[in-house]
Amino acid sequence: MSTSTSSLPPDTRGVFTSLLSKDRLRIFGYIRTLVPHNSDAEDVYQHVCLTLWNKFDEFDQDRDFFSWACGVAFFTVCNYRRSIGRDRHFFNQELIETMSHEREEHLHNHDIRLDFLRECLQNLNSSDQQLLKQAVFENQSVKEIARTAGKTIQTLYNRLSLLRRELAACISRKLQSERQS
Repeated sequence: MSTSTSSLPPDTRGVFTSLLSKDRLRIFGYIRTLVPHNSDAEDVYQHVCLTLWNKFDEFDQDRDFFSWACGVAFFTVCNYRRSIGRDRHFFNQELIETMSHEREEHLHNHDIRLDFLRECLQNLNSSDQQLLKQAVFENQSVKEIARTAGKTIQTLYNRLSLLRRELAACISRKLQSERQS
């Protein structure tokens, strides 16, 4: 039986809290792909969090927390499915395993793509970075940006479209390069 985390040093509890906070949405998203009803997924998520908390002293901090949490979540979903019986509205075990693997891979690739996006954004000139910042991150309307910049709306739409294509191509190149190495 695992040691209760309440007996763990406060700094270890802080590490757990930090790791769970960082990945909580991804863990829930992973569970949600395996459990068809949101309220059931929330129940399973609570069980996963309790299990992670109770077993945190067994976690190897040199490993990836998200992967470990997904492993715990996978077995919690399997136990949950067994406990509800043979409800025809639930997926079979083979499908759950396939979806689990694909979702974990997708979430991992999502993080890599975000890192590549950050790198690609840094390679843009400052005016393009500013345009994207205003349009995407500050959620300003193109009309407002055009008025402030003294440019036509169509010019900015064209530029934003070009930047999106350039960023997508940059990310694709980096992904391709990573796959080849």
